[in-house]
This record gives sequence, C-alpha cells and structure tokens, in this order.
Amino acid sequence: MMPLGTLQGLTTLLLISFMAFFLAFLSLLGIFFPQTSLLEQQLKPFEEAWQRSRGKEEQKKEQIKFILSRIPRIIAPLTAKRGSLKELQLLLDQAGLPLRASEFMFFHFLTVLILGSLGYTLSKSIIVMFLMVSIAAIVPILIIQYLKTKREGLFHEQLPDTLSLIAGALKAGYSFLQAVDMVVQETKPPMSTEFKRALTEARLGLPLEEALNNMAERVQSINFEWTIMAVKIQREVGGNLAEVLEILANTMRERDRVARQIRVLTAEGRLSAAILTSLPFITSLILYIINPSYVTSLFTNTMGIVMVIAALILMTIGGLWLKKMVSIEV
Repeated sequence: MMPLGTLQGLTTLLLISFMAFFLAFLSLLGIFFPQTSLLEQQLKPFEEAWQRSRGKEEQKKEQIKFILSRIPRIIAPLTAKRGSLKELQLLLDQAGLPLRASEFMFFHFLTVLILGSLGYTLSKSIIVMFLMVSIAAIVPILIIQYLKTKREGLFHEQLPDTLSLIAGALKAGYSFLQAVDMVVQETKPPMSTEFKRALTEARLGLPLEEALNNMAERVQSINFEWTIMAVKIQREVGGNLAEVLEILANTMRERDRVARQIRVLTAEGRLSAAILTSLPFITSLILYIINPSYVTSLFTNTMGIVMVIAALILMTIGGLWLKKMVSIEV
C-alpha cells in the first residue's frame, strides 16, 4: 500500500501540473483567438498601412512582440474586477517597470508554479516545495519595493534642478508646457520619463492639473505636491510662476542640506540602536552553538518562556524609543 505522505505529494504534483497545463491552454486560446477592442478595430487600417511601409524582418519582430504581449492579456478579464489590480498597476508605475498589472500577475504566477514544481520534483519534499513557492512569491514584490524606493530617491534629488530649469525657461518667454517639454529633453529618468507621460496626457486632452496630479500619485513626493499647488494657484489667480518655482527649489535644497546634517549627527544613535537590537539575538545564537541545552532551557519551562516574552516586549519598547529619539522631521 502506498504511504500517505507519498500519496499527498503525488496529489499536489498532479494539481500543480493540471494548473500549469490549464494556464498554457488559456494562453494558446488567447493567442489564436484574440479579443480586439473597439479602439483596436478603428486603428487597424492605419496599422496595416504602417506595417506595409516596414521591411519583412521588422514585421517578423513586431509579430513576435505581439504574440508575447497577447499571452499575459488573457488573464486581464479574470482580474479586472479585483480591487487590488489598480494598486498593483500603481506600484509598477512607481517602480518604473513597463508592465501592466495583468502581465506581472501572469509571469508571477507562472514563476511560482515552475519553481514549486521544480522544488518538489528535485527534493520530493512538501517543505522544500513550500519554501520555493514562498521565495518565488515574495522576492518579486521585494524587488519592486526596492526599485520604487530607489526611483523616488532619484526623483527627489532631481526635482530642485528641474524646477530651476522650468523657472529659467519661463523667464525666457516659454509657456509652461514648452518648459515641461524642455525638461523632457534635457533631464534624465525618472524625471524625464514622468514629465513626458504627464505632457503626453495633457496633449491628448487631459487637464494639466489632472495630469500633474497623476504624476504626483506615481512619484509620491511631498515636494512635488508643493510644486503642483504653486502651478494651480498661478493658473487661478495669476502671479510670477518662475519666481515661485525658484523659491521652491531653494527651499528644497535647504531642507535637503539640513536633513543630511541631521542624518550625520544622529548616525551614532542609529548605530547604537542597531547594535543594541541585534546583540541579544547574536549572543543567543553563539550560546546555542556552544551549549544548546543552556539556551533551550528558556523554552522548555514556564519561567523561561515568560522571561523571553518579557525581554521581547522590553526590546520592542526600547527600539521604538530609540527610533523616536533619532527620527527628526525637517
């Protein structure tokens, strides 16, 4: 008779295989029977004329790109009613990744399936499969969060110089949209990318204030929100926008200078907090390696468990206290 663990493992493997084949079937169905929107139907004659003007090699490349782009779109109707899809798309935009939310979900789910199946096939262990699935599910999200934070930092650094550039263009007689176009041409990503998207939205008929608000939602910068507020006030009541933008740029530079000064002065406190927080865990690990029974006695009787819980609570309070001491808002 087959052992229960082996039977459960085979059942899990069969379930994963079935889901992978079902997903592949839906992908092929979406490729060979694509759904076209009304906008795609209206643009089809122009696209055909454009394709005829291109070479055969370029047409083949476009066909490959089209097939690759159709695969993730098949799950878009399955996730269109999910409230988290909009938040995921915003997160991808904030990270600067040129992906739709449905595309990311498709490749994310496919990666989880492949790594889960591979982990179980190589190890025949449910625990290893669970670890592989967890890694495949969590690591892409952490990478996106890292890219988002890095991109926001770059935008924050570029903003004062960008405002000075806009102010100089306005003084030279350019309109605000012409000044933004100059920013797109003269600056580097992510500043040029975000302003290019806002400029495109404005040229396609979206109100300038709404295009800038969409940009502020993507970049998550309080300094840029001040900029939008200045532009709105100038468009409603008038005034010298170039002078206001120069004052804003100088204010941002001074705030950043003070923030760097504070960071240097609080470096010792932050280092002390890190050492005091990690020291008990490192000491416990060393003691466990040297004498395991000495440490495990804390978890085998009631008094030891109470002492561990009390220590964790006191460490949490102390860590929050230290963080409050070294966190100074500018």
